[in-house]
Amino acid sequence: MATLKVIFKNNSGLSDKLVSIGFVSGSQTAPFSISYPSPNSLEPLELEVQPLNQEIGKGNWYSLKELSNGVSIQNFSGRIYISYGQTWSVLNTGYEPAQNITDANFFLRYDKMELTFNGNPADVADLTSIDYWSIPMQLETYLNGTIVQTDNGIKTGMTSYEIYTQLNALTATPQSGLANALPALVPGNFTQQPNQPGTGFARIIGPSSYPPIGGVPVTPYNLFEAYLNFLIQNFGPSTTVGKTIPELGNGNIATIAGQFNGVGPNVPTSGPQSAQTYNLTASIDTSGDITLSGTVGSVSGTTTMVYKKSDLINPSGIYGANAPFSLNGGASQNPANDVYGWITGDLLAGLNIGAIGSETVINKTMVGAMTSTDWFTIPNTSLFSNLQNSPSNYNQYAATLQKLSDAYNFAYSDRFSPVLVSLNPATVDTLQISLLTAIVD
Repeated sequence: MATLKVIFKNNSGLSDKLVSIGFVSGSQTAPFSISYPSPNSLEPLELEVQPLNQEIGKGNWYSLKELSNGVSIQNFSGRIYISYGQTWSVLNTGYEPAQNITDANFFLRYDKMELTFNGNPADVADLTSIDYWSIPMQLETYLNGTIVQTDNGIKTGMTSYEIYTQLNALTATPQSGLANALPALVPGNFTQQPNQPGTGFARIIGPSSYPPIGGVPVTPYNLFEAYLNFLIQNFGPSTTVGKTIPELGNGNIATIAGQFNGVGPNVPTSGPQSAQTYNLTASIDTSGDITLSGTVGSVSGTTTMVYKKSDLINPSGIYGANAPFSLNGGASQNPANDVYGWITGDLLAGLNIGAIGSETVINKTMVGAMTSTDWFTIPNTSLFSNLQNSPSNYNQYAATLQKLSDAYNFAYSDRFSPVLVSLNPATVDTLQISLLTAIVD
């Protein structure tokens, strides 16, 4: 059986005793097989790592000192959490902290990385800052002691202080226009209860991690409402086709077209999880609702998918790339791992990067006139502000991180740039997780 050795390198500036590590499986039914050598040289045993959140309590945390020789992973798909200082407690079985001031662990400093290893060639690891940014890390893979690949949580020439400063600036003056919105910095201006620890920097909450509009904490990020209004004004029902961008206007805002490769190693031959092409026109009405209409695979007739403005501007919508839609007039549904979820990804990725309605010319073609598949060929350095003049017309959080870190900055970062490192056991035997400086202020 293939085994991946995972080792930890502490460049945080903190003592190993103040750094804790926990392993959270992505599924309670998925295989979980991780072990580490006994720290007692008189008992050279392999000890089994326990999932962090399998039962209520303090949680199965391991100090970096305990894991000084690393762990051996046979089967694991999920997240490795890093905690500085006090660890978060497990409030219920399967619990992970919510980015909500009512969560008992809200003010603690923690972060995570993600990996899947089951001994398969497609196994991967990544850094992610989609939910929040807190503890900068770096991933390095090795084979027989030789480095194979690096994933930089802080790009060369950048510092954790720069990331902190630039992300914090996005909401230092809240942009949502909603009442009671506070900057995304935690603790920041959040009022702490007497029983809640933490006085320094903990996290900067990402825009997709906020509750729906009306919840607490109130999102301070731009709501994408201005972008939708921009599309209505320039390409809405009262505009002329081709006036600004070829084939766009009179409601039409984009062409969502491409190839879906299907789901799983054994791709079904039919149904929404089968491999198939799609070609739909995206249109916007005067209320800001977006409709996709066209052909999907071998489905007869016209397929329609309707996304309500209220769902798009909620944090889980465009930011979270999880806006619900109505398929062919049916009940609202969330995107799933099928062709309709993939199509939704095209649309929402185009809004996040500012491709929809963009007049920027790349390879002699206006980006707004490209099909959605062609957006994913645009160089990573040509996204966001290079596609739109107004910062309200793209995901500012993702745009800021894209220049500073290789971590996921929004759900579809991997469609535009490599954010995954391979854990193929034929080419990798060791993954090193380096914890970078803890100092940001």
